[in-house]
Amino acid sequence: MVDWTLSSLGVAGQETPERGGRRICWVRSWTWWRYVKEYFPLRLKKLPGVDLDSKRNYLFCGFPHGFLPSGGLNAFLSDHSEFGHLFPYHTPHMAVVKVQFNFLITRELFLSLGAIASTTKSIEYVLGRPGGGNVCGLMVGGAKEVYNSKPGTYRIILKNRRGFVRLALRTGAPMVPFFSFGETDLYDQVMAVLIGRGFFQRSFGIIPRDCPVTTVVGEPIDVPQTDEPTEEQIDKFHRKFVDKLTQLFEEQKFLYLEKPDDTELIIE
Repeated sequence: MVDWTLSSLGVAGQETPERGGRRICWVRSWTWWRYVKEYFPLRLKKLPGVDLDSKRNYLFCGFPHGFLPSGGLNAFLSDHSEFGHLFPYHTPHMAVVKVQFNFLITRELFLSLGAIASTTKSIEYVLGRPGGGNVCGLMVGGAKEVYNSKPGTYRIILKNRRGFVRLALRTGAPMVPFFSFGETDLYDQVMAVLIGRGFFQRSFGIIPRDCPVTTVVGEPIDVPQTDEPTEEQIDKFHRKFVDKLTQLFEEQKFLYLEKPDDTELIIE
C-alpha cells in the first residue's frame, strides 16, 4: 500500500518541477537551515540602490557554482536567508538539475524548498507569469564549474554560456548578476577527491569548511522582450552581462576576500 501511494505521488508530480514547483513554507523555515546558515556563515546582500520592480519577473544569474552552491541554495531555498527582507515583493525560485526530480525523496525535498527544474520550459514558465513578483535563480556555470572550485581561485564558465541570455530576451526578464564570495573555499580537491573537514577535527573530512560565504546581488540588466532573439542581440547582452559581473567582482572582492589584490576572476 505504501509503495503504491509513493508511486502515485511520483506520477502525479511529474509536471510540477516544470510548472513553478510546489513550495511548503514549513519546510523552508526548518531550524536546520538556520543552523546551516550560521555554520559558515552564509549572508545575502545587495548593492546600494538595487531594487526590483514588483510588477516584473527577474532572472538571477549566479557564480561560482562551487562543489555545492551554498550561497545560492541559502538565498533562494530557505526562509532564513535575507531574501525576503531585501526583496519583499518577490517569490524566489531556484533552478536545479532535472535529475534531482527523478527520485521521490529528493524531488519532494527540492519542491518543498521552492526549486524548479533547470529546463527552458520550466524557467520560461516562472519568468513568463503575468503580474510579475517572481525571481528565478540560476547557476549559469552548472556542474562543470565544480572542477574549477579550489580555495582562493575564481574560475567560472561563462564565455560560451548563452542560453540564459536567450531566456531573458524571450521572456523580457531583466538579468541580475550575483556572486558568492568564499564559495570556492569550502572544499579543496586532490585528484577529484573532495577535502573539507571532519566532524571532530578540522584538518580532513567531508564536512565543508566553516568559511564565510557572502552572496552579493548586482544591478539588473534590462532586456527587450523578443520572441525570436537574434545572435547579435544575444551577443550584445552577453557582453553586457560579462561586464557587469566583472565589475561586481572587482568592486566587491576588497570587502569579502582575504587577498583581493592577488585574486582575479577568470572567465572560461
